[in-house]
Amino acid sequence: MYSTKNNGQFRFTYFTDKYLETFDFYQSKLTFQLAHSWDRSEDDKGALFKAGPGLIEILHRPNDPGKHIAGLDYRTPQGVFLGIQVGNIDDLFKNYKSAGVPFKQDLTDQPWGHRSFSLLEPNGLVLFFFQEMF
Repeated sequence: MYSTKNNGQFRFTYFTDKYLETFDFYQSKLTFQLAHSWDRSEDDKGALFKAGPGLIEILHRPNDPGKHIAGLDYRTPQGVFLGIQVGNIDDLFKNYKSAGVPFKQDLTDQPWGHRSFSLLEPNGLVLFFFQEMF
């Protein structure tokens, strides 16, 4: 019988041609905690950053198409965004504003009961930070 119990950890994983810039953005600008990183070669490096109870995994896109794994998608993420729930949205917004983070939407109260803002990371991926107000 198949069990739907999931004891693993959620990861949002994507490839980037801007690996160093993206790594620095998550670590220095957003101050996300680095869980693990590796640099085995130019075609095999990545990093895991803690984001709530999950991880954001960035992988350097291999220059050699022969290093691509058939079951993976090497395109830049499009049409998705990451929702990250936080405890004190106002302080986080002020910290990111003073760090010069590029915002897509400033801090706002949403009609569905969230106080939120969104920003763009170096690959154009939208990170939507929110705090529930109910």
